[in-house]
Amino acid sequence: MKPKLLIVFLAASLLAGCAGFDPFKASAPAVIKPTPKPEVVKPAIQSQSERLLFEANRLADEVKTGRMTRTQAADALGRSRLAWVGRNSVDDEVFRAYRQMAVARDADIMTQPMAHNRMFELLKNWQRRWLYLKPKPSDPAFTNFLMKVYSLPPLQ
Repeated sequence: MKPKLLIVFLAASLLAGCAGFDPFKASAPAVIKPTPKPEVVKPAIQSQSERLLFEANRLADEVKTGRMTRTQAADALGRSRLAWVGRNSVDDEVFRAYRQMAVARDADIMTQPMAHNRMFELLKNWQRRWLYLKPKPSDPAFTNFLMKVYSLPPLQ
């Protein structure tokens, strides 16, 4: 009698397992849920030049999408510079050249490589002048932000 009971038990177990199986449900396409948009995480900003770099990258995205011109982005960055750092002779001169290049780029007077070379030379010139500048500004943040962009050592 035990073998018959074992067969009945196995059959009942198999049927119980099949009861939960729905062949139509298994072949139905999976519902794809949209993935939530990742939150923009702002990095911990260590210095004013890093803050300006973060803002410049944000404005560059606006220019790429066509919501701003280069000149508008330069003006917005200039307003941020004045609000966060204030004026100093070095940053004022470098920003003036930066804005002039943005205007020239918008007017197709200057190409990107031309602007890059001109800004690079201006920054190299400031590195030489910095050694002899008296009095030195305490935080030439705008110039140092551009030094970082152009892979040059900051003014110290």
